[in-house]
Parts: sequence; structure tokens; C-alpha cells
Amino acid sequence: MDVLYILAQLFAFVACGLNVISMQCKKRKSILFFLILGNIIGAVGLIFLKAYAGALIQFVFGVETIINYVLEIKGKKNTPMLVAFYILLSVIVSIITFESYIDIIPLVSAILHTITIIQEKERKIRYINLSSLVLWIPYYIVFDAWANLITCLCIVVSNVVSIFRYDIKSK
Repeated sequence: MDVLYILAQLFAFVACGLNVISMQCKKRKSILFFLILGNIIGAVGLIFLKAYAGALIQFVFGVETIINYVLEIKGKKNTPMLVAFYILLSVIVSIITFESYIDIIPLVSAILHTITIIQEKERKIRYINLSSLVLWIPYYIVFDAWANLITCLCIVVSNVVSIFRYDIKSK
């Protein structure tokens, strides 16, 4: 094991903690804040593993989420043009980094992420985010990103718990 591999695993676990925290937040602003941190740190970890398609898409996630966070603070909403830009940016990044069919997973996840962060209702954020998360599982397996896989599974569990806690139990 080299140093970059170990660093990638450490970054994945930090990203895990941040993403788990995000899904346990009740308010959209807090969810977005922790998603920003988790995506940026997770992207750096994927760079260490040379999983460039996934890393760049996670950086795109971070940028999209920062923009949506700022819009949330200012009390403004997404525009259809901004959503189209997010999707176009994800497609361009995916084309640039495409090496094999496994690289399609980050693109589909990116589109789902875009749909996630434009949601106004926290309930929809949690449900759509769950579908995006599940897609990463085979990607992490292919790249031997075991800490990322464990992270993803923890976030999936956290997401399911938050769905039960806020969306099912509180009804």
C-alpha cells in the first residue's frame, strides 16, 4: 500500500462522516452545507485513487451544491438555465474523462445529484439522493475504493434512517 492509497481511504472516511451528518440534518441549508464538504473531500480522495471520472463529477457536485447553498441563503431558487448548465457540465466532464463503461455511473449519479439539490422539500432530497448513492457502489468496487464503498454504504444507511425518521415516522 502506498501513501496515496492510504490518504484516499482517510479522505473517504472523513467524507463519510460529513455526508452522514448531512443526511441527519433536518433543514435544507444544513444538508447542502455538509454535502459541499463531503463531496469536495470525497473528490480529492478519488483523485488519489486515479478514479478521475468519479473525482471530477464529485467536484462538479461540490460546485453545484455551493451555488445552491448560496441561492438558499439569499432566498432565491434555481433557474431552468442553471439546471441545464449543471447537467451540461456533468456531460462534458464525463465525455472528457470517459475510459470505460463504468465511467457512465458518475454521469448518471451526477444527473440524479442535480435533481437532488434543486429539490425544495427535504423529503425529496433524501429519496433522490439515495438513488444516486446506490449507483456508486459498483464504481467503488471496480476501483478498489474500499473505504469509499464503506463510506457509501454508511451514507446509504444514514439516508434510510433519515427517511424513516423524518419522512415515515413523523407522518
